[in-house]
Amino acid sequence: MSRLPIGPIKEGIKKYGPNTGKFIKDNYKEIVAAVGAVAAGGESIKKHRKKKKESNKTEGKLHYRKGRYNHYKTKILTELDSQNRNELFQYILEIEQFIQQIKNEEKKESGVKKPIHEKRIKNWYDILIQIKDKMSTKDYLEFIKIYNNPNYQSEYFNGFEGHVEKFKKLNNDKKTDDLLKYIAEITNWSIDQIEKDFSLID
Repeated sequence: MSRLPIGPIKEGIKKYGPNTGKFIKDNYKEIVAAVGAVAAGGESIKKHRKKKKESNKTEGKLHYRKGRYNHYKTKILTELDSQNRNELFQYILEIEQFIQQIKNEEKKESGVKKPIHEKRIKNWYDILIQIKDKMSTKDYLEFIKIYNNPNYQSEYFNGFEGHVEKFKKLNNDKKTDDLLKYIAEITNWSIDQIEKDFSLID
């Protein structure tokens, strides 16, 4: 680490020190008052910002998308096990719409905000992945239940009865390959895993 040259500092103190000292001595009260005012002003600005932030939250002025993000993190993600396919699908559509909105904002605004937009997109993608994975797992489990009991009534698939009808039709027609492909298409599980779990090997 380089050392600061002492010479210029000493010269500055010799040249300006006496005048500065005299100025401070002569105007001591005004300087103390000014320093106090600056400190109080800084504290006042800090309090004002904090108060404004809190009032925005209490008055519901929190940006809608930010409010939804908080809701997903604190409530929806903790209740995914109890959601049916229709609810999970709605969450996916909403999040994909939010991601598209952020991408559109990113195109309109300057590059300075790019890291902020990228972070927002990543945060939403993290939630989206969890919901998609949950839907994939629940779809798969429901198909197993229907396969093992043709009389099983799936409340999870309410609103998506077409999936159940197609599954039952392929199963009844003994179209094993088509059934495997259909389950893989809906759930994103591998054919090998499906064959194992459904015992569909010819």
